[in-house]
Amino acid sequence: MTNLNVDEYIYQLEKILEVLPKKDRDNHVMEVRDHLLQSINDGSTEEHVLKNFLSPEELGTEIIAEYNKLYGDSSKEKSQLKQKKVGGKVVKTLIILLTVLIILLFVSITLFIANKTDTPTDTNGNIEYEEHRK
Repeated sequence: MTNLNVDEYIYQLEKILEVLPKKDRDNHVMEVRDHLLQSINDGSTEEHVLKNFLSPEELGTEIIAEYNKLYGDSSKEKSQLKQKKVGGKVVKTLIILLTVLIILLFVSITLFIANKTDTPTDTNGNIEYEEHRK
């Protein structure tokens, strides 16, 4: 391994882990940084710590492999859940639309029936008007 310092090591690791979701990538990088800094704080030199640590490429490859092993199939599950959610939203929307249509139909029928029962009073063929005087 070339002469890296902790910041350069972390930078390279972050670049390798860009394929992971940001939250997971940040968690791994923070854990590795803490481990390296803790080893240096315990009395080891930065050079010694990095020399005895996996290279950023090796560690990144292991982290990605482990991530894929744990979560590789979850992308299928997530897409299935997403499809179920979308399907559920469509069903809810259709139910709401049908409910609104049924209510409108009921109101229309009620008004139609109410107009049929309004029969004009028989005035023996005479049209009567009410006068409004001021």
